[in-house]
Amino acid sequence: MITDSQRKERRRFIGSSDVAALFVDEDGKSLDPFKNQVDVWTSKVHTFEQLPTTPSAKMGHRYESALIEFAEGELMCKIETNPKKLRFICESNPIFACNLDGRAIKKPTEIVEVKTTGLTSEWGEPGTDAVPFRVIFQVQHQMLCTGMKTAHIAVLLGKWGLKEEMYIVQRNDEIINAIVQRGEQFWNEYVLTKKPPPSVEPGNLKLFKRIQREPEKFAEIDSNIITVWDNLKEARLDAEKKERDAFSELLKYLGDAEGCELEDGRLFTYFKQKGADIIDRKKLKAYYPEAYKDVARESSHRVARIKEVKK
Repeated sequence: MITDSQRKERRRFIGSSDVAALFVDEDGKSLDPFKNQVDVWTSKVHTFEQLPTTPSAKMGHRYESALIEFAEGELMCKIETNPKKLRFICESNPIFACNLDGRAIKKPTEIVEVKTTGLTSEWGEPGTDAVPFRVIFQVQHQMLCTGMKTAHIAVLLGKWGLKEEMYIVQRNDEIINAIVQRGEQFWNEYVLTKKPPPSVEPGNLKLFKRIQREPEKFAEIDSNIITVWDNLKEARLDAEKKERDAFSELLKYLGDAEGCELEDGRLFTYFKQKGADIIDRKKLKAYYPEAYKDVARESSHRVARIKEVKK
């Protein structure tokens, strides 16, 4: 598991988890289904408000040591897991750096990467290199940074039952050369200039919302970008109003019934469903002030709007 300082330092380098997102398929879609080059760019040029660790990340951390132990048995050797000994910066191309999950202590040393996933269809025959594209790029990047020639991947597959499997990927200089070429281009053209890269896919909205913003700072943006957003927002609000009006008309004719049959045989129903418990905040604060103080958390959010400027 990497340290907090190593996690913060990722902004200074292209890491192994960034690489696949810098490449696209013939349709222009990222080879990493979880992020694209815009997300990688954002993570390098901006700082972010901290969020709690996600449940999936916590689960991955819990199983990491178990998978390392599994890999030790399969590889019949000790695996180094000290984060300080698993940090590598590429000597020939220092914009690339990686943090390994483990390193098999034998001659020559070999990379150990661990994964937990429910996307079992992405993984092929154990003992081969039939792993997802993003993992191929990840370990090839690690071999670029470390100079190692072999990566072992211990994975916990968990869709229908749990299975521990091992995969192996050998160094591929053709892929590594492509990583170097694309990484340097991305870094020089977009990270150093802070110019957003073009993308047919939108960036991660949640990531953008977490950017720490400088008070009173105003950016120079093409007004057309703002106009497109504003028009789409107005269209959405108009559609929502029309949907509410149509629903009101529907309920007027439904009367006191809970449903009706459509002409094509389908059913429309308006049944009660149990929702989450609702907390009466005012009553909690009035009758149990100490408990309220313990559980209350300050919250704030940003609101996007266009304002007229008085001249």
